[in-house]
Amino acid sequence: MLACMNELVDKHDIDTGFYIYKQRNSKVWFARFKIAGKWISRTTKHDDKLKAITAAIRVKAECEIKDAHGITIQTKAFKDVAQLAIERMDNLPAGVKGSSTFNDYKVVLKRYHIPYFDRLHITSIDQERLSAFAAWRIEELGRVPATSTLKTHNAALQRVFDEAVIRKWMTASQVPVLTTSGGVAAERRDYFTPEEVTKITQGFPAWISESRTRTSREIRELLYFYFQFAVHTGLRPGTEMDNLHWNDLSFKKDHVVITVRKGKTTLHTGTRVAIGHQTVMDMILDMHERSKDHERLGVVPDDYNPLVFRLPNGEQTDQLGRNFGMLLRRLGLEKGPGGKRTLYSLRHTYITLRLLEGVKPGVIAKQCGTSTEMIEQHYDHLTALMHVKELVGSEGAELTKLIKQCSDLG
Repeated sequence: MLACMNELVDKHDIDTGFYIYKQRNSKVWFARFKIAGKWISRTTKHDDKLKAITAAIRVKAECEIKDAHGITIQTKAFKDVAQLAIERMDNLPAGVKGSSTFNDYKVVLKRYHIPYFDRLHITSIDQERLSAFAAWRIEELGRVPATSTLKTHNAALQRVFDEAVIRKWMTASQVPVLTTSGGVAAERRDYFTPEEVTKITQGFPAWISESRTRTSREIRELLYFYFQFAVHTGLRPGTEMDNLHWNDLSFKKDHVVITVRKGKTTLHTGTRVAIGHQTVMDMILDMHERSKDHERLGVVPDDYNPLVFRLPNGEQTDQLGRNFGMLLRRLGLEKGPGGKRTLYSLRHTYITLRLLEGVKPGVIAKQCGTSTEMIEQHYDHLTALMHVKELVGSEGAELTKLIKQCSDLG
């Protein structure tokens, strides 16, 4: 035993298969014994040999009682169990029920739960610790999370507890109750109607012509293309669109293939491909014609790969959001049923209109880099509108006939 345990420097047998030992990196004695055929090691918390023997006997008795009552003896640090839960999600076959939300679960586990609980034993997480975590999470978010956010967090955390139960590092009775109490109701995703999109599009020319400076005009012209691209692709204004380069665009006969390399979810899910139809492709080419690359560079090198959305001088601007707000106020469209509208409302417009056109949520989710569940959750108010024809019925429908028969009774 001494030869194979290279850190063991002293050992004292208490009984067959039961002894205390010291390691090179510690002054205290540890107890080692078997329970249900498995070796268990526990600290005695004593450096005195006699006190350590007494403590070892007590610790062994406590473990035997736990085992007799079906209480888990061995446990693991939360971080280790969470990593195993993530690996289990990664190894499940594609298409398994709920797999589309796995990326969301992995993101919240890595960003919130693992940093907070870290090396804490999984069995030590009780309601009190969960309450402390909830307070810490509010500080990290800078706000009270929405109920939908809490549901995602709880589902992710539940997978970790399930992993611990599967591996018998905790019992089902030790799993704390997860609730969404304290969350705020999610706000309805505001969007622009087709008529409002047309009104904005038609409002650009006059607004651009009224620009007082060249810089103002160039920003408004860039915003026009930015607006068109966002509302026709569903990409996220901000990190996704702002980091697109020309080499991320591949022009086909009647559409453009867009490779999204940086954004809200790409850090965890990798790049994704989105599609822009003919209007998007024409708009991109028109915008490219307005650039002054040849004037600035003379001969444009073959490996030139500029940002897609940039001013004629090649620089980016942080004024698109503010200018979009100005245009909306001018047109009386700055507020909708869901409150203040922003550039991000264009993404919601794309998703909403595609749903109303009958495009399947799963297809939209792939295009927009989100999950089917998130779309169904945030856009469930559109369900009736998405199925108008089915709900209206027809003259020959059985329910319609029955209603007519009943109405004729009077």
